[in-house]
Amino acid sequence: MLNDRTGRIEDIDWPLEQNVRAILARRHRFDPADKQAVTMWDTSLNTLMFGRMIGHMKEFFTIVGVVTLMLGGIGVMNIMLVAVTERTREIGVRKALGATTSTIQRQFFLEGLFLTLLSGGAGMLIALGLCRLINLAPMPARFSGMILSWGSGLTALGTLMVIGVVTSTYPARRAAELPPVEALRFEM
Repeated sequence: MLNDRTGRIEDIDWPLEQNVRAILARRHRFDPADKQAVTMWDTSLNTLMFGRMIGHMKEFFTIVGVVTLMLGGIGVMNIMLVAVTERTREIGVRKALGATTSTIQRQFFLEGLFLTLLSGGAGMLIALGLCRLINLAPMPARFSGMILSWGSGLTALGTLMVIGVVTSTYPARRAAELPPVEALRFEM
């Protein structure tokens, strides 16, 4: 029952509390199954509730982080689409001189991926700096500060790479599929 994340913590009937109620029920003549007859203060209940609260906060901030990374990826994709539009003539010249579709696609893909990883890495460094700055402030006795674990950092980096690949592919493909004749005729 303790591992059931959907159940209410308040509904758990702890064996120790059952024993205390049974002893007191015999002495004071009340039903030992009546949880309202005796109020008990239980620190383990508070610990479980705090643990669940921290778990839900972790899930919430993970979702916020992934959404933020996705929005950043969309921003990079838009920047790369503008770059493709601005460099249409250059793409036409390169294709006319013999550049293959895969070469053009690889160039724009790597540019988009590099831009995504660079901006994500800068964001991570800023976050680490903010964590260190906050950790310099006086903390409550049992608070260990803001700590970035290796697992969180690697997960963020992996998510960033996936988003970079996904958002760089479309502009790269669009650049690579431009017909050379149309690209050479393009005027901004």
